[in-house]
Amino acid sequence: MAEVNCDYQKLLNTATDVGHFLLENGAEIYRVEESIQHILYAYGVKHVDVFAIPSYIAVTITTHEDECYTRLRRILVRGTNYTIVNQLNNLCREICQTKPSMDEIHQKLKQIRQSKRYSYWQIVGAYAVVAASFALFFGGTLRDAVIAGISGAILRIVVQYMEKFQTNVFFINLTNSAMVAFIAIMTVHLQLGDNVDKIIIATLMNLVPGVAITNAIRDFIAGDLLAGTVRAIEALMIALALALGTGAVLIMAGGIV
Repeated sequence: MAEVNCDYQKLLNTATDVGHFLLENGAEIYRVEESIQHILYAYGVKHVDVFAIPSYIAVTITTHEDECYTRLRRILVRGTNYTIVNQLNNLCREICQTKPSMDEIHQKLKQIRQSKRYSYWQIVGAYAVVAASFALFFGGTLRDAVIAGISGAILRIVVQYMEKFQTNVFFINLTNSAMVAFIAIMTVHLQLGDNVDKIIIATLMNLVPGVAITNAIRDFIAGDLLAGTVRAIEALMIALALALGTGAVLIMAGGIV
């Protein structure tokens, strides 16, 4: 491929930004590494080495003048937004086909970052609907579904509040699972709900790390053993936090239901 005249430092920063943004929104490791590689090769870089795990990216390029440049990037905040992942995939294809300037790419990245997302109350409502639906799915009564829905809404509000203070994921899940168990026990005791277990399980389905487990398996299949192990351990730690928080409150309440 013919070499494209560009600032390699700026190119490396831009490609790393794309990879960083992909990881922040829950993309698989192979997708992150391949996206960075395709962008850099499209601009005529001689050789590219990319190493990524869910919390870290290292990118090294070798130019046709045998000069080497490296970028290291730490990913501190991660979530799941496959709409943004899809938009970034489309941007990567566009970059490889049209080779726009770095400024144009950064402008498009900015537009993706500022693209319309679900509002705060829409997300709170979604948590409530998920919890209420699972309460009915697991055989709970209508009263259980109502309590689970309210508990799910409270859960999202508390999670959002704790995330503002950059609380670690383990403590967030530990605290909120304990809160959910307390709400379930108190509402059943007050005869507002019928089944403690159904309310707890239905509400905590909002926190179950299903996406993390799925991505861990996909990383293992793709040969990214370290990344898969990291994601699997992260999922297990979340599950452990949920179990510890719920179990502690149930034990203090007089026994496990």
